[in-house]
Amino acid sequence: MNNAPILETIDPEIMDRLVSRRDAVKQGAGMSSALAAALAFGSVPIALAGLTKDVFGQAPLSVKQVLDFAFLLENLEAEFYKAVLGESAVVAYNTAFAPVRALIPAKARASITLIRTHEVAHVAFLRGVLDTLGGPARVWAAADFDFTGGNGSQTGPFARATTDLQFLLVATQGFEDTGVRAYKGQAGNLISNDVVLEAALRIHSVEARHVAQIRKIRRENGAPATVRFSGTVRGGGAGAAGADNVTAPPPEVVAALGLIYAGEDFNNVSTLNFSTTLPGVGAGDLAFAISEAFDEPLTKEQVVAIIDGFVIPPIP
Repeated sequence: MNNAPILETIDPEIMDRLVSRRDAVKQGAGMSSALAAALAFGSVPIALAGLTKDVFGQAPLSVKQVLDFAFLLENLEAEFYKAVLGESAVVAYNTAFAPVRALIPAKARASITLIRTHEVAHVAFLRGVLDTLGGPARVWAAADFDFTGGNGSQTGPFARATTDLQFLLVATQGFEDTGVRAYKGQAGNLISNDVVLEAALRIHSVEARHVAQIRKIRRENGAPATVRFSGTVRGGGAGAAGADNVTAPPPEVVAALGLIYAGEDFNNVSTLNFSTTLPGVGAGDLAFAISEAFDEPLTKEQVVAIIDGFVIPPIP
């Protein structure tokens, strides 16, 4: 099984693609002539700084708040991957993850390195947008996070991620799935701005590919069959994490996984119930297929409850 296909289609220069030329031109009435000229020649990278000001400058407060929250999530993920790979600005984090780093297979490490590149690009893009809106509510650094989930103690319930490969991969999957569901949960708050919404959904699609890739890595390294090759989730709550190959996870970790995957076994989408019959498909398989077809959104409050232990100080 090859890890490459899921991520090969993601351009590492994701910033260059987050705002499409089509949508930029639709905003043309408010653009400077220099910006319009840059876009006309297809030079989105050159025009990006000016474009964010033109397109996002009138963003309502709710959009700014969503972008600030996304900025926190992307910083958390980017700094986590840097620590895992030994690239953190906090030397102690690099040292802490050294034991598990030595256990990561070369192919998996290449995928994790590419995912880190994407997360760093997401951070840079969101920072650029937020700078046009008066700046982020908080500028995050590596030292603002505790990847053990201990609010700064560095001895939290996820500490085994620094020494146990299976535990690390489950934690990584949880981080990525939280991001996927968080972006979906905030989409409704971005509906007033098509360009912001599309940018967020482009990041959302990349995060979804990340977690599919992590699941493939897990299956290659002994994860149970409940971890699907396709990247979908089977079941709900902590069981949906497919953490059966993690020995005696702490109760706090089980609780966190339960929060991340709450409702993933639902068969309802809005007011529609898809629990029906299909020729040749058993009732049990159909129920799994329906629940796997949709990611349940997470509210901001639910996401805060999941990630609060990883932020120093806790999120107010």
